[in-house]
Amino acid sequence: MRFCSLASSSKGNCSVVYSDQEILLIDMGITLKDLEEKFNRLKLNMENIIGVLVSHEHGDHTKGILSLVRKYGVPVYTHYNACDGVINKTKISSLCVTRFSDDTFSVGNFRVTPFRVSHDVCCVGFNIEEYCNKISIVTDLGYTTNEIVERLYGSRLVVIESNHDEDMVVASTKYPPVLKRRILSDKGHLSNINCAKVVAKLAQNNVRQVLFAHLSEETNTPALCYSTICDYLESVGITPDVNIKLDIAKPNGVGPIFLIS
Repeated sequence: MRFCSLASSSKGNCSVVYSDQEILLIDMGITLKDLEEKFNRLKLNMENIIGVLVSHEHGDHTKGILSLVRKYGVPVYTHYNACDGVINKTKISSLCVTRFSDDTFSVGNFRVTPFRVSHDVCCVGFNIEEYCNKISIVTDLGYTTNEIVERLYGSRLVVIESNHDEDMVVASTKYPPVLKRRILSDKGHLSNINCAKVVAKLAQNNVRQVLFAHLSEETNTPALCYSTICDYLESVGITPDVNIKLDIAKPNGVGPIFLIS
């Protein structure tokens, strides 16, 4: 099983989990043309896509779904409580949608376990397993709980949101007060420091690789994200890139390929 981030920002999110013959998309917040170009770079066949898992209805996670479904007939998987929002946002037919609950389900050889996270619409994270190898993908959440963090334990790769620096949000002259309150709320996005606290727990529970995702291009930078998290880890006795490896997803570009085995 391999993982690659194709885009990760407020402008669009899409990643891919794949084996030799099966490809599973996680969100489709980029254009179909962009996806096809990136598949060509990765030497992946669009016809091998067996489904797209949709975390929630927001456009930066769904805007390319209609084109993908029309051209390739890819089935869409979304939570029961998010289904109406996804259909209304994308204009796809309900016949193209497979609704899932909170239980584990299979898509090809991949076993998918969704779990709810706190956002301003129904949103889920995913554990994806193949042959006992697990990865976890969790973005767009205002805060974490012990239950959510424990879901990530033992994953070979955790992709987690590190969206913003709280001081930069407060100081921003581009964000109106209502947007600032949303971002910083329990139904907004995870900050660098709150992400760091999660990573510290992961490092102590058999997680050795983390990919930081969904960084704001207005109220964060890769350097600030990395330094904030490293400083916190070191303060609690964890050595970054020794006890746990850290990487940052590109806002719009093919990232490194992680081999999960």
